[in-house]
Amino acid sequence: MSTIRQTTIFLALGVLCAGSAVAANTVTAPQGGVARWAGLAASECGIYGKRYPAVDAVCYYPVDIRTKVGTHEIALWDQDGKRHLGTLRVETADFPAVDMPLPESLDRYVHPSAEDTQRAVAERADITPILGGRLDESAHFSLPLGAPAATLPKSADDFGSVRTFTEDRTSLHTGRDYPVGAGNAVKAVADGKVVLAADHFFTGNAVYVDHGAGLVSMNFHLSELDVKSGDQVKRGQTLGKVGGTGRATGPHLHIGLRWLGKRVDPALLFANPTSLPSVSDTHAEAEQKIDRAEQRDPDEGEIPVDDEG
Repeated sequence: MSTIRQTTIFLALGVLCAGSAVAANTVTAPQGGVARWAGLAASECGIYGKRYPAVDAVCYYPVDIRTKVGTHEIALWDQDGKRHLGTLRVETADFPAVDMPLPESLDRYVHPSAEDTQRAVAERADITPILGGRLDESAHFSLPLGAPAATLPKSADDFGSVRTFTEDRTSLHTGRDYPVGAGNAVKAVADGKVVLAADHFFTGNAVYVDHGAGLVSMNFHLSELDVKSGDQVKRGQTLGKVGGTGRATGPHLHIGLRWLGKRVDPALLFANPTSLPSVSDTHAEAEQKIDRAEQRDPDEGEIPVDDEG
């Protein structure tokens, strides 16, 4: 490499580290949000030390509801295999606090018995391994996702709400509730595999579908299940019926999404993806990032960044 070329690279690195030029490859998203990288045809993406398939040649970066505020390094591998680097800045999101006293009939869900607690712990052990999704599977979905019901009314602004049942009992609501009536069909938001369909203590009849590329959808409180674990489902296929099983004050449609294990607002993925905050590279900016990538140890593995879960 020529002296001029080396000087150019180190000058570029100095500017990037100083923070002035990195803004071109920086995207900002709130806790519970999703960012994307447009402008480069992507084959794979990287964040939190994980590498996973792009969706329709676009990289998406999910941010957990409790991700630490600050910066995370992101990566995009284009369709020629070249790596481009950028920065995701996470901002604080304001989530509502809700007082939700439950009726006496649901007291067992506020003060569970030792037997119910043991049941819930065992169910959590079954759920935890599937929440990260299959990173070795290509995406079986496009954005926006399909609606989980034939008619999807406006949701209450309840994603991320901290619900207070009693002075000593609270719950973080990591999905969205939609006022869909009892008995209506709950539909798969995309193609995928039912990785778990079961009757659970807190969530009632629940269906977890893995859609590849690290995305898992979850439907809770169903009155009945129309699928079983291991089934392959298509977008729009009925998974079950709206109900009020488990810890629910009445029938409603509850859907949650985990992407790379991160709890993100489902409403964001039902909307046009161009509404998500995005990185957009010019050719010159992309070349700067490639130069920076070439200075990294090629055997270092995946991008080392914090995973706050």
